[in-house]
Amino acid sequence: MEKNLFLKSNKIEKTTLFFDFLALALYIYVFFGLFSMLALPEIVDGRMRLDTLQFMLPVYKLLNITFDKYTMNTMITLDVLFMLVAMPMLVTNIKKLKTRTIYEIDSYTASAKFIQGIINLFSLNIVSAVLRIYNMFVLVKFVKGYNAKQFFKSIIPAIKAKFKQWTTKKEKIDESQLDEYSISIKKSIRRQTAVSAMRILFTYLFLIVMALIIIIPFYWMLITSLKDFSGSTSTNPAFFINISQMNWVNYKVVLTEMNFGLYIKNTVIVAIFSTAGTVVTTILAAYAFARIEFKGREVLFSILIMTMMIPGELYIITNFITVSKNGFGWVGMPTGENNYFLAMIIPFVTSISYIFFLRQNFKQIPESLYKAARVDGCSDFKYLMRVMVPIASPTIFTITILHIFSSWNAYIWPRIITGVGGLEGQQYWLISNALRDTAFVLDNGRVMYNLQIAASALVTVPLLIIFFMFRKYIMNGIGRSGTKG
Repeated sequence: MEKNLFLKSNKIEKTTLFFDFLALALYIYVFFGLFSMLALPEIVDGRMRLDTLQFMLPVYKLLNITFDKYTMNTMITLDVLFMLVAMPMLVTNIKKLKTRTIYEIDSYTASAKFIQGIINLFSLNIVSAVLRIYNMFVLVKFVKGYNAKQFFKSIIPAIKAKFKQWTTKKEKIDESQLDEYSISIKKSIRRQTAVSAMRILFTYLFLIVMALIIIIPFYWMLITSLKDFSGSTSTNPAFFINISQMNWVNYKVVLTEMNFGLYIKNTVIVAIFSTAGTVVTTILAAYAFARIEFKGREVLFSILIMTMMIPGELYIITNFITVSKNGFGWVGMPTGENNYFLAMIIPFVTSISYIFFLRQNFKQIPESLYKAARVDGCSDFKYLMRVMVPIASPTIFTITILHIFSSWNAYIWPRIITGVGGLEGQQYWLISNALRDTAFVLDNGRVMYNLQIAASALVTVPLLIIFFMFRKYIMNGIGRSGTKG
C-alpha cells in the first residue's frame, strides 16, 4: 500500500514538473512578446530623444485590450517575478525527484507540497497548484493514513492542542526544595543556554549585516536601471519604486539603439571559443606534465611556472605584434581584411595557472591506475579521456566557469584590438568595452544614469546567474584535494 502511494506521488510530481516547464516556457514567451512591444523614445533630427523616456505615454493594444505604459510595466515586472520563482522551483524539484526514496517521505514533505502549490497559485500556474495540493493529500495518506476528510477533521484538534501548549504555563520548580548541587547544575544549564543563545543571535546578526552590505549595491543597481530619467538623477532618489514605475524600456534602448545586443553576441562568441580552446590545451598539457615521462619535463614545467610571476600587461606588445600586420595580419590591415575575433581568441586559448591547477589534481590520481591501463594496452589518450577527465571533472568544470568569467570581463586586450580598426573595430566591441566607451550623455551634457546602470546590469546579472546555478560545482572543484589511493 505504502509503495503504491509512493509511486503514485512520484507520477503526480512528474506530471507537475511537466506543467511547471510549460509554465516557465510561457513566462519567457510572454516576456519577450511584451518586451518587443515596448515603444522607444521619439527620434528628432535623426537623434533619439532619450530624455523623453520619462514623458512618453504610449498606448499598447493586446488581445483587443488597450492599456498604458504603467500597466505594461506592471505586466512585465510580474512576469519576471514569476520566472524568478518558477525556474529555481523547477530545478530544485527535478533534483529532489531523482534522489527521493520512500524513507524520506514525512510530514514536512507534504507541507512543502502545499506551500509550493500556494506559490504556483499566486504565479497563475493553476494546473501545477492543483496537482501539488492533490499530491499533498497523497503524501498525508502515506504518512498519517488519513484521507482528505479525516485530514481536515484532524486540523482543528491539532491547532487547539498547539495553542494550549503555548498558553499553558509551566509549573515552576521550588528551588528551596532542591539541594545545593541541583541548584548549581540548574544555574549552570541556564548560563550555558543563555550564552549559546547569545552566540547564535550575534552570529546571525553578523551574517545578516554582511548579507545586506553585499546585496544592497546589487539591489540599488537593478532598481536604478528601472527608473526614469528624473528618478535616476534626483538628489533624493527613492529606495523603493512601484512595479508600475519599473521602466523596462531602458533595457530595450540599451540593447537595440545602443547596440549592446551586438556587443553581448560578440562577448559570447569570444567567451565560448576561447574557453573551449583553454579547456583543451589545459587538459592535454596538464596530462603531459603529470603522467608522460620525457626529457626536460620538470625544467620546462618550472619555466612555465616562472612565467606566472610576470604581469600579463608585459605580454601585450609582443602579442599585438604577433596578431597585427607585422605578424599574422589579423588586425591593422585595410578595411575588410581584419579578423578581430581570431585576434581576441587565439592569444588566450591557454593559461599556465589553469595548467598548474589541473596538473596538481592529476598528480593526486593513483599512478597504479595508469600502469594497470598501460599493461592492458590502453593508449595515453584513451586513458586520459576515460579515467583522468571523469575523475577530475569538478576541477575542469571550475576552470571552464572561471575562464568564462574572465572572458566576459576582459577589457584591456579587446580594447586595444578593436581600437586599431576605428569604426570598423567598434562593431567588434565586447560588452566591457562598450560599457566604458559608450556615451550615455544628452546634448545638454546630462548623463542618463538609468541607461548606464541598465548596461551595467547586463554585464553583471548573467555572471550572477551562472554563479548561483553552478556554485556547487565551482566550490567542489576549488576545494577538491584529489583521490587518495
